[in-house]
Parts: sequence; structure tokens; C-alpha cells
Amino acid sequence: MTDKELWAEFCSKKNIDINTPYEAWAFGGATEADTDRLAELVLKGKKFGTASSYDEYVMENALDEIPKPGDYSVILNSKNEAVCVIRDYDVYVRAFGDVPPFHAYAEGEGDRSLKYWRDVHTSFFKDCLNETDKPFTQESRVVCEKFSVEYIPGKDIPEDEMLFVEPTMAFAKEIAAYRQEMLDSESSFDGCFSMKRMPDIQEYVDYCIGWANPRREAGEHGEWGNVLLVIRKSDMKMVGCMQIHNALTERMKKYTGHVGYSVRPSERRKGYAKKMLAKALDFLSSFGFEEVNVSCLPENEASKKTSWQIGNSCYSFKNTL
Repeated sequence: MTDKELWAEFCSKKNIDINTPYEAWAFGGATEADTDRLAELVLKGKKFGTASSYDEYVMENALDEIPKPGDYSVILNSKNEAVCVIRDYDVYVRAFGDVPPFHAYAEGEGDRSLKYWRDVHTSFFKDCLNETDKPFTQESRVVCEKFSVEYIPGKDIPEDEMLFVEPTMAFAKEIAAYRQEMLDSESSFDGCFSMKRMPDIQEYVDYCIGWANPRREAGEHGEWGNVLLVIRKSDMKMVGCMQIHNALTERMKKYTGHVGYSVRPSERRKGYAKKMLAKALDFLSSFGFEEVNVSCLPENEASKKTSWQIGNSCYSFKNTL
């Protein structure tokens, strides 16, 4: 099937204007097998991120072609056959050395670790720039994309799919609404990092980005971690928030654990907590942990039940109270 044929089928089934712009492209790889392997990871749901060289856009005078949230693409295999339609929901530009672990996990390759991602992409980006006089360094900027699969021929995509998003100002309104609902219901801000004490959303977003930066020097209270917004794809509403620590102080090992999370008060009892915790544990597996601690209050029976149900089905697990 060609990209035009797949796009027409997608637009017909999803009631989308066929004249909506899209790009057709294949993942870069050293071999055709690499291209097909990466496309297959997308089809399996393991790969929902990719990265490209910002400097290439600059050199080609094509900054207006940098992907944006909402952009559609048709993914091709090595034979230029269309395999699926994707749509970007999160795009940011960051120095290579500042790219956080969650993006490496989102790219779905190897053991999904930041080390693996850096090793593979250092070579990739050097090749991208080898015909120029611009060297590739830790400060070289890269365009990081997260995307959702919108259509696979012959396969149903769940309507209640959840997107896991690093905090950016693109979701400022949802963060503010989530924060206000948590305040109105007097809910504890578990898994929200410093959201409660930061009414300035820009300050909160910047704080979360800084906390996840792998080049940041860890403090005795902070260590490293990632805040993930949980967005319901059907209406792009923020339904939950997770705080995932990939390094712990001794105090955090006892009281905080690797994972904290909360569900928006109006969205509770819909099964979101189980999906969130399952994603958190899968992400943490990219760090090679053999044991994961999840914290919750002693009186929170629902959270304890969710933790044990998900944790015991994954690997060695401790519910930290």
C-alpha cells in the first residue's frame, strides 16, 4: 500500500479531511533491516518517540519544517510501503546532553536506557553532520518528538489510550486545571512533584525539566527523576500525574520510593491508576532495577491494592508505606 492509499483509507475511516497535510517517511538506519525493525517497534507500541538533528534544519534553511504537535506522518518500511499513521503530541528542542531518560525510553530501542540511546545517536548524529564543518557535541541540539499511533490497517486502536508526556508549556492549561481540581478537593498531590506550591506553571514546567536533566548535579534531597503527565488521548485531558525516581537517597528509599502517582479526582475509579503504575514500572525497567519501591499512605487502601496487583505481576516489588 502506498502512503497516499493508506492516508486516504485513514481519512475515510476517521472522518478527516483528506487534504490535511502529512509527511511520508521511513526511520533512518544503517540498513534496510534497521528501518523495518524501527517501524515494527512502532506497530508493537514500544516505540513512540524519535529524534532528529536541529542543526540539519538550520543548515538546510528549513526551520519551518521542524515537526509540531498535531502533525501527521505516514510511516514507511524499507520498501516504501506504508505501515501506519502517527501524530506528534509533544515536540521540544534540547541539547543532546540534556535529553532525559524518558525520551530514550520512548524511542524503544535496545534496553531503552539513556546510555544505549546516547551511544546509538552519537554515531547517528555524527553521520548527519559529517559532510559539514559543524562538529557534534553534547551541546548540539536535537529535536525530540513523541507521537501516538493513529491508524494501523486492520487493527483497532483503543479509544481510551493514555499518553505519557513530560511537562511542557504546551500542556499549561491542563496542568493548571489539574492543580486547581486537586486543591478544590483537598487531595494530596502525590506524584506531582512541586505542583501544589507552584501556581506559576512556567516555573513548575522548568523545575520538572531541570529535575529530569541527567547532567544536573544531584542534591541530597533531589536526586534524579521524571514527572510524567498522563493525558487521555480522546480529549487531551490530564487525568493523572506520576513522579518517577531513577535514583534515591537513603531517606527516599524508606519513605518516597521509586514511584508516586495521583489521579484527577473527577477521573478516579476508571482503571487509570493500574495503567499508570504499569507504565511507570516498565519505564523503570530501563534502568535495570531488580526491585522497585512504590509509596502510598497507610490509609490509602485503593493505592495499596493497585500497587500490589501491578507490582507482583512484574518483578520483585516493595510497597513502601
